[in-house]
Amino acid sequence: MRSTKWSLVVVLPAVVVACKSASRKLSEVRSCSAITIDAKGASQCLVLQYKWSKADADKAAGAFQRTEDSTAQVSADSGWHAGAAQHEKEIRQCASDPSGDVVRCLLGYGWADARAKGTADSLWRRDAPQRRDQVLRCTRQKQMQAGACLQLYYKWSPDRSLAVDDSIRRAQMRR
Repeated sequence: MRSTKWSLVVVLPAVVVACKSASRKLSEVRSCSAITIDAKGASQCLVLQYKWSKADADKAAGAFQRTEDSTAQVSADSGWHAGAAQHEKEIRQCASDPSGDVVRCLLGYGWADARAKGTADSLWRRDAPQRRDQVLRCTRQKQMQAGACLQLYYKWSPDRSLAVDDSIRRAQMRR
């Protein structure tokens, strides 16, 4: 029984010191992350201000940054899903927008760039058969280039219509 008590006397303070050390390290990582904009800056802060080794600082700052990013993404996604009905309404309105620029319309509603672009691409792929017919009609007429026709008559965005023009020209050069 005495050896058990003696080992607790020796081991317990070591465990407490290790816990304090871990909480101190977390506090240092938090303070450096608060004053920098990325994991690289936090790592450099840990090395310079708290005398961490470069490898440990990189590892801790990177892990902390990933955790923070993940938490922020979960929070943003939760908020996004809560407004799903409103977002569906915005998508319908933007899909029927006469300008044809769904991305710009969605950005007007405060959507993030990546989410607006992804939604516009999804709507574009959904209407692929209709888009193929439009391309065929515009390539058959000889009064103007296909891209200009697509912009003028079918309200395609300049990016998409220019991509069609480039594709047609590359195909013609290969012949």
